[in-house]
Amino acid sequence: MELKTTWTEQNEENLGDVRRRLFTGKNVMLARNVVKPRAVLSAHSHPHEQMILVLEGTCEAIIGENRFPMKTGDTALVPGGVEHQVISTYDGELILLDIFSPIREDFLK
Repeated sequence: MELKTTWTEQNEENLGDVRRRLFTGKNVMLARNVVKPRAVLSAHSHPHEQMILVLEGTCEAIIGENRFPMKTGDTALVPGGVEHQVISTYDGELILLDIFSPIREDFLK
């Protein structure tokens, strides 16, 4: 387990509309996501608690029945098991930091 890193040292995974880099501890995971302009990410759910921090850009976070416009510096909480989705409303690359607990083992495969 790494104790210190920079994002550029982490492998980048290209997932189509999203490029993702991970930094993982034993119980918490950071995922830095670069989202294509105006991309609509698919709605999904998982048992992990998640926080979303907008590092750059604007988007709409749909969490359960709630819709939240978000901009740089905004943070949202996604409880485990709740369906959620992000829609980029930004003409540039939207940069998000997702924080997961526990870690997303499925991301490590």
